[in-house]
Amino acid sequence: MPAPCEFRRSVELAATIQQAWTFHGDVRNVGKISPAWQTVRVLDGNASAQVGEEFSIEIRLFGIVPMRWRGVWREVDQPNALVDEALSSPFTFWRHQHLFEALDENRTRMTDHVSYLFPGGWLGKWFGETLGRIQFHFMFVDRQKRTARWLRENTPA
Repeated sequence: MPAPCEFRRSVELAATIQQAWTFHGDVRNVGKISPAWQTVRVLDGNASAQVGEEFSIEIRLFGIVPMRWRGVWREVDQPNALVDEALSSPFTFWRHQHLFEALDENRTRMTDHVSYLFPGGWLGKWFGETLGRIQFHFMFVDRQKRTARWLRENTPA
């Protein structure tokens, strides 16, 4: 199996580090920040991430193509990091690190660091490094904008 592909992108959020961490630690919020071309429905999962806790979501690409996703929280370091991995998904491998860094009392840098591998061996690796990376760029730009907007509009000053 080839080594996983890597994707990393950061955004500055107008929220405390704790607010940003709490929002992302609640799997039920994933639908609030998903791009318009992905409908996400949480099938099960709790409001606060715990190491070893599993969750399930259904993603519909363009409202049509259903994909089931079962994940687990591998690392929970409040308020600095959350790490989830896919137990079953469209990927051969998926590990998503949500990293949080306080910039000051009311601003946080959040970094999404994803290690992933599409099925198909070296062909999947090539796809992940090319078209997959482009897709992730647009998806995470959109997700991070939605996260920033949601926190700005729903978090007390």
